[in-house]
Amino acid sequence: MADIVFAFDPALDRPIPRLESAPAAVADAVAMAPLEALESAAAAARHEGAALLVLFGRVLDPKRASPAQAAALRSLITGLAARGCRTAWMAADRAACDDVARMLGDPAGLCFVTPHQPLHLDIRGIAVELLSAQTSPVPTGDGREPRGPHERRIVVGWDASHWNSERWDRDEAGDEHRPASVWSHAASCCVWGSRRRQNHAAGVHHLPALQARSAHEAAGACGLLTLLEHPPADDGMALVDRRDQHESRTDWRNNWRELPTHHVAWLTIGVPSSTGGDEELATAIWSTLEGLTLDPNGPLHVIRCHVECGTSVPRRVRVAEISAETLARVRQLFDARTFRAWCNDLLADPGESLVALGHTRSGAKPGSTTSFSTALADICNRSEQQQLPAMPPDLVREAAWLALELIEST
Repeated sequence: MADIVFAFDPALDRPIPRLESAPAAVADAVAMAPLEALESAAAAARHEGAALLVLFGRVLDPKRASPAQAAALRSLITGLAARGCRTAWMAADRAACDDVARMLGDPAGLCFVTPHQPLHLDIRGIAVELLSAQTSPVPTGDGREPRGPHERRIVVGWDASHWNSERWDRDEAGDEHRPASVWSHAASCCVWGSRRRQNHAAGVHHLPALQARSAHEAAGACGLLTLLEHPPADDGMALVDRRDQHESRTDWRNNWRELPTHHVAWLTIGVPSSTGGDEELATAIWSTLEGLTLDPNGPLHVIRCHVECGTSVPRRVRVAEISAETLARVRQLFDARTFRAWCNDLLADPGESLVALGHTRSGAKPGSTTSFSTALADICNRSEQQQLPAMPPDLVREAAWLALELIEST
């Protein structure tokens, strides 16, 4: 049983970019994925008997929302309220709260949290304080400390800097957005939402968005927190040792788990192909796809095919030339009713190692006159070994291959 469910960045009014040449079944699944991911989080709250659903990040902008989107969100909130589950919306300020309330018609069960207005509520007899991570830290003993030894304080924040950045941007959130260390006392639990693939310090639960929007984001999930973990009824010693009904057998902040909510998933597959045209490559790709174990009732998988060319630059250029015809052949076999996968991209593997082209493997002597490819491979390999912070290793390899392919094709 979970007491609180956390849902980060539903972004209902910001659709996932449309997939090129996708049939109606695929396009509809992608378009509905953000709302269905939020509905999965609400379903988890109902199934777990949760008392609170926390919405944070981008939820639904009153200036962008359509009447249908507002109606769907209102229905979700009132449906949870009918089951005894309130919905807490983390807002920027009081004006934002008023705009959301007007947009949704002030539904039953909706409450708000702002940096200047924490939420105090009682969940199964336990006092809970829900705060925004943007709340200014306060000195000890000014009334903001827990009101009793059994109060649970939950601090929620998120990283907004990645909403408009790209995969080559640095994965460092600004210090002004990170949870303040002052909250890290024994009565606090910190939840941090981000679309970046990163981990935070101990004591902070990192939560991905409900629905990823590209292959560079973690798979979508909601967070479930249990405030009180009672020992099992047949554990007599545990019952005797427990001092009162508000005592858990473990630290309550560790009673955290994640539940998948994504309805569209991105998957990259590797296909070895050193020779052949579009027909041979399409056959190899479909053979790899048939080997995947995909749930026909699970999420739609958007497939990106990386063709392993064995460090052959001419073959990489050839793959780029036949990619459109190859994708067309593969897509002819697509059936949305039996196979939940759409082959969306096809390219030569950008992550192939360039070690075989460098001095060590090619036999060239350091300092001798070498080809451009050997010199470029040396630079790439050296940057990976030294782990330079300027650019991630995968992007270094991708840039090197693009340069070699450009020279080969001219």
